[in-house]
Amino acid sequence: MHGLLPSVKGLKDLNITREDYRVEYQVDFDREKLAENGLNSATVATYIRNRINGSYTTKFREEGDEYDIVVRYDEKYRQSIEDIENITVYSSAGVPIKIRELGTVIEKSTLPQIDRQNRERVNKIQGSIFEAELSEVVAGAEKIIAEMRNDGTIPPEIGVSIGGSIVDQQESNAALGLLMVLCVILVYIVMAAQFESFTYPFIILLSIIFGMAGVYLGLVLTGQSLSLMGMVGIVMLIGIVVKNGIVFIDYANLNRERGMSVDKAIVDAGRSRLRPILMTTCTTVLGMIPMAIPRGAGSAMWQPLGVAVVFGLTFSTILTLVYVPALYSIFGGNGVKRARKKYAKSVPVSATRKPLMTRRNPNFNS
Repeated sequence: MHGLLPSVKGLKDLNITREDYRVEYQVDFDREKLAENGLNSATVATYIRNRINGSYTTKFREEGDEYDIVVRYDEKYRQSIEDIENITVYSSAGVPIKIRELGTVIEKSTLPQIDRQNRERVNKIQGSIFEAELSEVVAGAEKIIAEMRNDGTIPPEIGVSIGGSIVDQQESNAALGLLMVLCVILVYIVMAAQFESFTYPFIILLSIIFGMAGVYLGLVLTGQSLSLMGMVGIVMLIGIVVKNGIVFIDYANLNRERGMSVDKAIVDAGRSRLRPILMTTCTTVLGMIPMAIPRGAGSAMWQPLGVAVVFGLTFSTILTLVYVPALYSIFGGNGVKRARKKYAKSVPVSATRKPLMTRRNPNFNS
């Protein structure tokens, strides 16, 4: 895999945490011989370690300075297998014994470092991304892993997973997704309490959908991806976009309280609140345009935020001026009809009496 990953576009400076194998000497003890001499593997291993690595016996002090005194074999006596086999240890009875009499010294190759994660051995391949999107690099790596799985290069008992920045990005996206849901719920609750209605806040929240459409359209036109900063821009839009709908509906409700009909209230609100809505939108969009235009180092990180706000706010404002009056007219008209029916049911109907029928007396001459 380490040899195939460099073919992924945008991935460079690859390195693997597993270093090359190194040669080391191991002593395979004969437990029966250790028992015959009253020794155990831990005691003999301590003897060998002290003679090769050294043992700190005492300290040498001179003019206020301290120096460790390490006792061990001279370097020329600890180089080969024969040197280790000739190391002398002492039994419990004080009898000198050579290591060759207690076991066999063998030469093996082993890893200099073993990394573990969740109690499992792991090898990590790390690299950096250059002039490419993180999602593209991850997709290329996953394709190579799938091909190696299919042709049997990677055995089934070996697990392969992609971590690092992609995991952090997924966690951030999940947190921002939850944040957006909470923002929408809180905005709806506040508007429902202010308007004393569940219908009008729903109309306003629909403008967020048009804002999202504008965000994706802007990212596609500018060749950007929905990154972490782009999602931050969407969170900002939740508060900015609903403002235009609140201004319009609040003034329309005020007109209806003054006695206007639904259609006349909508027309007057559109004429009176068009200027404030356009002024607020234009100031916000113009203020974000420099951020949406890439200039200099570090601008690529902030560009998705500017693009999301500029395109999302522009797109939602244009459509809000069309669909909010239309939906308000529909729901407002239905509300008037329901109010009339409710009022009609509450008014008691007066009982009508039938006229009295009199029989004419045939003997009566008029």
